[in-house]
Amino acid sequence: MKKTLIALLSLVIIISVATGAMAKTTDEKVKDLRKKVQKLEVNDKKDAIQWGGDLRIEAHNITGEVPDFFDGMKLQQLMTSSMFMQGHPEFPASGLDPMNPADINTFVSQYYGDYLYFANTLTFGQLKESVGMMPPDQLAGFIGALQPATFASGYKTNNDILYTTRLRLNMDAKVADNVRFTGRLSMYKPWGASTDIGVFNGQPNTIAMDVSTPGVPGGETLKVERAYFTWKKLGGTPTYLSLGRRPSTGGPPLHYRHDEMRAGTPMGTVIDFQFDGATFGYNFGEKTTVRLCYGLGYESQYGNGTMEADKLKDASFFGFNIDLLNTEEMQIQTTVARAFNVTDGFNGYVIMPNDPVTGNPMPGPIVTRFSPSTNLGEIDLASILLARRDGPIDWFVTGSWCKTNPEDVTTPFGGLMSDPFETPEEQTGSMYYLGARYNFTNNKTKIGLEWNKGSQYWFNFAPAQDDIIAPKTSTRGTVIEGYVTHRVSRNFVIKLGYINYDYDYSGSGWHLGAPKDLSETQILGFPTYTKAGKISLGFSARF
Repeated sequence: MKKTLIALLSLVIIISVATGAMAKTTDEKVKDLRKKVQKLEVNDKKDAIQWGGDLRIEAHNITGEVPDFFDGMKLQQLMTSSMFMQGHPEFPASGLDPMNPADINTFVSQYYGDYLYFANTLTFGQLKESVGMMPPDQLAGFIGALQPATFASGYKTNNDILYTTRLRLNMDAKVADNVRFTGRLSMYKPWGASTDIGVFNGQPNTIAMDVSTPGVPGGETLKVERAYFTWKKLGGTPTYLSLGRRPSTGGPPLHYRHDEMRAGTPMGTVIDFQFDGATFGYNFGEKTTVRLCYGLGYESQYGNGTMEADKLKDASFFGFNIDLLNTEEMQIQTTVARAFNVTDGFNGYVIMPNDPVTGNPMPGPIVTRFSPSTNLGEIDLASILLARRDGPIDWFVTGSWCKTNPEDVTTPFGGLMSDPFETPEEQTGSMYYLGARYNFTNNKTKIGLEWNKGSQYWFNFAPAQDDIIAPKTSTRGTVIEGYVTHRVSRNFVIKLGYINYDYDYSGSGWHLGAPKDLSETQILGFPTYTKAGKISLGFSARF
């Protein structure tokens, strides 16, 4: 009996151990299976994202000519110092002349502590009010007396060699049968430097802003250049909706000179500008598309540290982009837009060499967060393009137009097309841009020539344009560009190019300040080019 019980107990133990082992084995198999399924799901998601992009290495030689000018910042400093001098209780007994630059600087030196307090508390509103109290003849005489002391001789600039690297990673994924995601990450930097925040030199592409990066060489970090989804065939109709960070840079006809496909939706002649927004489109067949476009250029409240009601309004864009005809042989396109509640700039970072209110030099390379201070009015833009391929020749011609609708508002940098102490008025501008490209019989080598000319009051939104010196389509003057591209293979392209700027008026690319005729010596807030040129050799590996 005892042996029987021992045998039965042993059998129970053996069965229990065996069952446990079987259960453990089953659990491990289930876990292994789950891991494999998860891995397959991850790989499936990875495979769903299609990657591509390009790496471009370029070498540039950049030259420029700055004309003789009167230093506007130095003039501002003398004007504000003279105001301090005349308002100081010791001035009447000083025997010094508030119209004499040497006497002004002497007085400031004697009472420097008082001057620092004055300069640190002075606002542009106070300065504008004081200037506005002067009769026009008195103001002209005041400026005329101080102006000779601000004269600056012209000079030439030469950057013998500048190397740049640009990396762009394109993403595309199918979300649903009629929904796709599109994105692009970009890095664009000069060799031997990381200049996300540069020193302001008067050019619109020297302020690090959301609207211009990464079209301007900066740092080594990847930035989200584009990220949007497109929802097609809404309700079974040929309409679509697209939301997100828009494909709003490198639009027609700017792609010809890079030997690329069309890169942006709006015409690059009026908008080459990073922004977030929406597009609602309707396809009239395969050749014609009408798009209603909205974009937000400046968010006035979030992140700006103010709870003051209605201090600024959001700056936004609305317009139409119409492909009247889009085939391999011909493209007819127009972009018409209005910028609402335009501000005196966009959020960004910059190192300012001078205080724009007092004109005094800044005490060192201090990084400043630039924030808009006011709404200036509205700007209308329109452009039309005709592009064709006739035999081995690709050619295009465009005409563009702009008009300002200003409020009676100015800032230290000016108002819409007006100087700080002027009353803004409506202004119109125009720009013509044409080009041709010859394709050799091997279809590997292409040679092109482009020309564009902008009028005195021409303005477009193009701070993201990839031109290093300044956006060429923003030029108030004439630009000539020639280039040769050669495809070593389908995805490896060499480009040799030359671009020459001949400026007629100051302020190209700026909606602030009155354009000045550069054939005469002018008062300029910052030095400006009369001529500039760039020779470039580049290698692009596309994948």
